[in-house]
Amino acid sequence: MDFDVNKRRRTFPNLALMKLSSWHKAKGDEIFLNFPLCQPDLIYASCVFTWNSKRAVGLNSPIHSGGSGIDLKVKLPPEIEHIMPDYTLYPDVDFSLGFTSRGCNRKCPWCIVPEKEGRIQAWASVYEFWDRRHKKIILLDNNLLASPNWQETLTTLIKERVEVDFNQGLDIRLLDEEKARYLNQVRTKILRFAFDDMAYERAVRKGIELLLNTGISSRKLSFYVLVGFDGDNTAKERVEILKSYNVDIYPMVYKDRSGEEPKLEPSTLSLYGYHGSWRNLRKFQRILTKGT
Repeated sequence: MDFDVNKRRRTFPNLALMKLSSWHKAKGDEIFLNFPLCQPDLIYASCVFTWNSKRAVGLNSPIHSGGSGIDLKVKLPPEIEHIMPDYTLYPDVDFSLGFTSRGCNRKCPWCIVPEKEGRIQAWASVYEFWDRRHKKIILLDNNLLASPNWQETLTTLIKERVEVDFNQGLDIRLLDEEKARYLNQVRTKILRFAFDDMAYERAVRKGIELLLNTGISSRKLSFYVLVGFDGDNTAKERVEILKSYNVDIYPMVYKDRSGEEPKLEPSTLSLYGYHGSWRNLRKFQRILTKGT
């Protein structure tokens, strides 16, 4: 069962469930995703977001649960972790997804990755999870540029000319001329980064200028901007800095384990300016109206 299914928007596939499905199908088992018509012999439940874990209440069959929203320590055994995902579990999915590295050496207070996955380590080749019928790969690496296999991963993506989305963002603090040249050769519609703390303003400015000098357009750069964590009030300043470079800006309002967002001061909200692609407009509108 995928507890993060949202009927209001396209569901992002659960990678753990797809791997479990592949493993069980190889044994001849029949698999259902959510609300089977028959009573299953066994239920696997996975949840990414803590606020969706309450959906497990009332399930009667034997259940194995995991995911960052339920238990940070539960892991798939190696024979299941390193298996080709069953993409047919989500019929609308037209891309491959997976990790080539796991973990992160950063210790950002709002992030669970170091606790969940530990320090950065190489994890898998792109070929482990790439279904060749897909023309796009979504990489879930939390800090690819810090991984010892970053060069191998980018070289493979460049060679295969497959479109890639660095979904979790790249660490702009780790950019240098070599990495910028590699990124300029990757086939991608957008390069995602983050500017969550004024402490690394200098690295953000340096990184953007490095990417621009490499020949990457500013309209191909997108930045997640953390909003409302632990009383931080620098989001407006960070937005203004990014706007000066004409890059795409995507606000990420912090949610606690219950799913609650912080109450943002109207005086702070009134200073936000929309800037970026049209797909971000509703996100800005929600932030602007929050608390009014």
